[in-house]
Amino acid sequence: MSQAIHHQSDPDLEAERHLLEAAVAEAEVDQRYVTHEDMRAWLLRLAQGDFDAPPPDLREP
Repeated sequence: MSQAIHHQSDPDLEAERHLLEAAVAEAEVDQRYVTHEDMRAWLLRLAQGDFDAPPPDLREP
């Protein structure tokens, strides 16, 4: 027997979902990118404790 699962709506989760959807839509329109190598190097610097390391520059297509 199948039972329907009813989820109660949480206003905070719903608002967060809408914000994330908007952020994804905005990111999909932006054609700039960061290379894998640049992102990896930056993340390695962060992992080594260099929290002031500037993020990699965005490149135009």
